[in-house]
Amino acid sequence: MKIFSKNYSRKELLEKTGDISQLGGIKFMEYIDGPGRGVRVAEMKNAAGLYALVLLDRSLDISYFDYRGASLVWRSAAGDTSPYLYESQKIEWLRTFFGGLLCTCGASYMGTACVDNGEELGLHGRISNSPGYDISTGSEWDGDNYKFWVEGKAKEAGVFLDNLELRRRITTSMDGLWIKIDDKVTNIGNHKSPVMMLYHMNFGFPLLDEGAKLIEFNSKVVPRDEEAKKYFGTYNVFEAPQLDYKERVYLHDIPADKSGYSHIILSNEKFGDGNGLGMHMKFKKDNLPYMTQWKNLGVREYVLGLEPGNSYPRGRAIEKAEGTVRYLEMGEEVDFEIIVEVLPSNNEIKARHAEVSSSY
Repeated sequence: MKIFSKNYSRKELLEKTGDISQLGGIKFMEYIDGPGRGVRVAEMKNAAGLYALVLLDRSLDISYFDYRGASLVWRSAAGDTSPYLYESQKIEWLRTFFGGLLCTCGASYMGTACVDNGEELGLHGRISNSPGYDISTGSEWDGDNYKFWVEGKAKEAGVFLDNLELRRRITTSMDGLWIKIDDKVTNIGNHKSPVMMLYHMNFGFPLLDEGAKLIEFNSKVVPRDEEAKKYFGTYNVFEAPQLDYKERVYLHDIPADKSGYSHIILSNEKFGDGNGLGMHMKFKKDNLPYMTQWKNLGVREYVLGLEPGNSYPRGRAIEKAEGTVRYLEMGEEVDFEIIVEVLPSNNEIKARHAEVSSSY
């Protein structure tokens, strides 16, 4: 395992530390003030400089994601809030939208607020505001490598309604520059249910900055509306924050490589002293066939959303009409997998670009 630029064996590391937590691991904590009061969290840190904060009472969503003190994500003014502040009507979901690396949208519906077969559905669904349960952590040595994870469950449920259970595990390694999200959604109800999942990943300053750009691999990209169409030529490059910026949304169809993964890279070659900083995200194409890009370069709302999903977020009524809504029979389940990796230099960005290109 490579720790602080030097390779160590398991034996050497155990001899040099009183406990492996000296290098990193997971700690449970709880907010005691503000709109997040009472929310349980799990702090994940490793020796490579990766830091993530998992909101256990927000379906194990990931609120902070840093590398060596540099935030990779955008954080909203709403901050981390209790699930009990959730409002389901129309766009009220935005009042408890913290941003972060992951704010999960779903599970029986997500996307634009709409009326579907007489049922009023608010923006992006309920699952992110569902408290976690059966929370646990784990760790293991695999040769000289050490991995650790936090896992738990959340559910969207009600009498006579859709009953869906989310089981989530978030994993990293002691020397890793990556974090992996493994989800399983199960229909625990007594009738066939729609399953709509969107992984709202929100990247921000200093990773996102003027001159940053997206690197894609043979993707088909379509603007959602006239505003996005007007600026289609610059959908993959980013400018400085602007007042009165109108969000631009683009719908991506990213092909899978030989291993079944879709890939996208966010590159900031000018980061810091020009050494560069980037992010590589990959996800399994079979169950996450679509990706939505939310380009919102407003003042204080300076964010790039890269959002893999099993449909586009145009609202359940439209997605039903388009035939993109997935259904699960009673007892049926579906898996989702996403890996986010930090690329700490322009050399690493170029190497990953070449590696991914060769995988197609």
